[in-house]
Amino acid sequence: MKDVNTNKYFSSSINERERACFEIGIKLGALYHILCGMPVSSNADIIKSIEKGIEASISCQPYVKNVNVTLNKDKIIGDKKNEFAYDNISGEIITAEIDLEYESVKIKAKIKWIEDLNYPLMYIEKIN
Repeated sequence: MKDVNTNKYFSSSINERERACFEIGIKLGALYHILCGMPVSSNADIIKSIEKGIEASISCQPYVKNVNVTLNKDKIIGDKKNEFAYDNISGEIITAEIDLEYESVKIKAKIKWIEDLNYPLMYIEKIN
């Protein structure tokens, strides 16, 4: 693979750690906003297909080493009892983890619904 230097586009005052944090933020935001509003039913095969499809999609982005997406099946109510019965994915349903490596910096970041906050928090769990 050809080595492409994108550093020329970033301020020289940005260090590797800051750049890695920037990169993980882009990936978390993309994952979250791709999923929110997507139609879903309670069918386990459909849910698994969406999880694997999003994992594959996000894994294509630069510096991503691993992606794991889990949709909370207990909160999905679309059961196709009729033609119009489906649910939409919301932040309350999404749990995701991304491992990223930029230069010498490794980050594990997550998206997780935090009940105390009533919010789907995106956060860095670990950085080396």
